Amino acid sequence: MHSTHFRDEPSTSASLLARAREGDAESWKQLAQVYGPIVYGWARRCGCQAADAADVMQDTFASVAKALSRFDGGRDGATFRGWLWTISRNKIRDRARIAAEEKAAGGTAANLALMQIADAQAIDADDPPTTALADSLDARRRMIELLRQCFDQRTWQMFWETAVIGRPPLDVADEMGVSKWAVYKARARVLQRLQLEMKGLE
Repeated sequence: MHSTHFRDEPSTSASLLARAREGDAESWKQLAQVYGPIVYGWARRCGCQAADAADVMQDTFASVAKALSRFDGGRDGATFRGWLWTISRNKIRDRARIAAEEKAAGGTAANLALMQIADAQAIDADDPPTTALADSLDARRRMIELLRQCFDQRTWQMFWETAVIGRPPLDVADEMGVSKWAVYKARARVLQRLQLEMKGLE
């Protein structure tokens, strides 16, 4: 994936969510890349077959695109994840309702299976069928993949070796011929960027 959107642009002072809310097309695409698989996983856990889960994901983000400007993360108790789950749950219910109507009209066995989603305990829950921690880690992992293109190779390697693999900064510094402070600085740059990009999404 090739993009220079992140590199040293004024928009990098805002989070991914803020840029997407302002209508930035590339940021919107990245938001879907980060959270789309999570929505897909929710749908699967609620009983959707793979193709239906993919449709739920697509339908969910079509609605998110229309409503994102109205999402208020500052409201007490409001989170992007919770808001996204509410939309996803409604889309799963919509597909179950359609399946039920098709069954009444002589639908297939596959539609009968989908119809039973409406009775699944997961779809009636206030919270998603995955934990907030698991979703956060999942989203951060994909965001890190997106951020890789934003840093030079050496900076990224110093971050990856210490923050992801867990090697001692001094060992990485010796191997790369830099001071340990250079390694700490490189790691901090990437982590700070990750924190900024994820602001409002967790």
